[in-house]
Amino acid sequence: MDTKDLIVEKTLKLILDKGTIDISIREIQNCTGLATGGIYYHFSDKSDIFEAILQKYMIDYIKIDFDKIPLEGSSKDRIHDALLYILHHFINGVEIESIHEKINYGNVLSLLTATGYAHDEINSMILQTGDDIGIFLTGLVEDGKRQNEIRQDFPTKSIVESLYVMYMGIQGIWLSFPNEDTDSIFEKNFEMAWQAIECQ
Repeated sequence: MDTKDLIVEKTLKLILDKGTIDISIREIQNCTGLATGGIYYHFSDKSDIFEAILQKYMIDYIKIDFDKIPLEGSSKDRIHDALLYILHHFINGVEIESIHEKINYGNVLSLLTATGYAHDEINSMILQTGDDIGIFLTGLVEDGKRQNEIRQDFPTKSIVESLYVMYMGIQGIWLSFPNEDTDSIFEKNFEMAWQAIECQ
C-alpha cells in the first residue's frame, strides 16, 4: 500500500474512533507514524485528506457494479437476489486494508454526512444510484411480465417503486438500528412484496 492510501485509511479510522472530523495534523501523524512533511508531501492540508476520504469511501463506494449481480432462476429469484446483493453492497462494510479491519459503512455515511462533509457530488451520486437501481429493477420486472411471472395489471413503474421503497426501508432500518437482523427483515418484507405482484 502506498503512503497516500495509508494516510487516507488511518485518518478515516481515527475519525471513526473519535466520532468527529475535528482532528489535528499531529493526531494524523501519530496514527500514521509519518512526519508532518510526509503528510504534506501527499496532501496540501486536512481538507485535502478529507476530500480523498470522501472520494474513496463514499463516492466510489456508493457506485454499484450491476454487472456483478448474479441473475439466475425465476423472476422472483432474480429480483430477490438483485435487491439482496445491493443491500449487502452497503451493509457488509468497508475494508481498511492497512489494518485488515472492516468498518461499518453506515458509521462512515452517518459521520461524514452529519458533519457537513457531504457535498454536491455525493448527493448527486446517491440520486444517480437510486435512478440506476430503478432502471435495473424495471428490466427485471419487464422480464417477469413477459414470462407471466409478474402481474400484468399493475404498471411496471408502480411495481418498481414499491420494491424500491421496500428496499430503502430496510436500508433505513440498518442505518438506524445496526444490530437488527437485516437479512431476516429483508426476507419477510420481500415475501410480502412478491405475493402482491406475482401472477396468481
